[in-house]
Amino acid sequence: MNTYSNQHFFTGLLLVVFIIAVLIFFPFLTPIVVSLALAIIFGPVYRGLLKVFAPGKDKNTTAALITLAIVVVIVLVPGFFIVTKLYSEIQDMYFYLTEESGRSSIITFMNIATEWISNALFNVYPSISFDTFNITEYLQSALEWAFSHVDTVFTGITKVVMGIFVAFFTLFYFLRDGREFKKQIIALSPLIDSDDEIIFKRLEQAVYSVVAGSLIVGVIQGILTGVGFALFQVPQPAVWGSVAAVAALIPGIGTSLVLVPAILYLFFTGSSTYALGLLIWGVLAVGLIDNLLGPVLVNRGIKIHPAVILLSVLGGLSLFGLVGFILGPLVVAFLFVLLEIYKAHGIHR
Repeated sequence: MNTYSNQHFFTGLLLVVFIIAVLIFFPFLTPIVVSLALAIIFGPVYRGLLKVFAPGKDKNTTAALITLAIVVVIVLVPGFFIVTKLYSEIQDMYFYLTEESGRSSIITFMNIATEWISNALFNVYPSISFDTFNITEYLQSALEWAFSHVDTVFTGITKVVMGIFVAFFTLFYFLRDGREFKKQIIALSPLIDSDDEIIFKRLEQAVYSVVAGSLIVGVIQGILTGVGFALFQVPQPAVWGSVAAVAALIPGIGTSLVLVPAILYLFFTGSSTYALGLLIWGVLAVGLIDNLLGPVLVNRGIKIHPAVILLSVLGGLSLFGLVGFILGPLVVAFLFVLLEIYKAHGIHR
């Protein structure tokens, strides 16, 4: 067998084994990607701890374990509390809407709201009656979908626990041995080392843009929205706080998509003082987080238009599932950096 045939056989064998390896690790794609993102976000904490400890063979392991404990306290504990609260509130909301009193109160609220808006516009647009419009049927369908998906998390508890274990297990090694993994990938890559470094830097910036600049800011805004709803007695604050966290990703609209209807709800139900308080809370507490913390975190990230980030998140969710929230923007960032490398060097090679 000549050298040419040997090359083809080895390439084919490598491709087959690589595909099998991908299939083996694919069930753990979500926890691995999440742990990689957490390793990048908490990397400065790990490197800061390395400076504290005296040189020794266990220095990296100790710093990685302490960083892991910090991640558990910051991410896992609050996350479990929020999901538990969300599960309870979705149940309560579903039972409320299935009762006649719940349906009638919503219809009454919407009738009052449309009548007030019509009067405010000098009756240019007549008020609309929702007495014959079964809007609660759509709300119940949405809540049933949300309830079934949250319920899946609890019913698949073994799978969830396994995913959490894999995420934190891989996070430990990403923190401790991340630099060594990076060196090995660069050594295997056919690209020149400087291009590999650019790719790693851009992907790290993409994680900061999405996870830190968008996700963390969105979660903080969602939590503050939920706190505001609880303070000013808006029903199901955890549910609407979670919706606000997702709405925060929408450029130009953000949490106002949830806050404005809540303020109107308080106003039309006779709680004008609470409505004013929630308005002030939304502007000062929720709005300032986006204006102050958002630019600081986003500036550390890759310069991608917010609309592109949003579309990559939505497309990633559609293609990859929950992990697509991170994986979608990473793929888009990877494409952009490859185009940059091609533009800089491709024509001359």
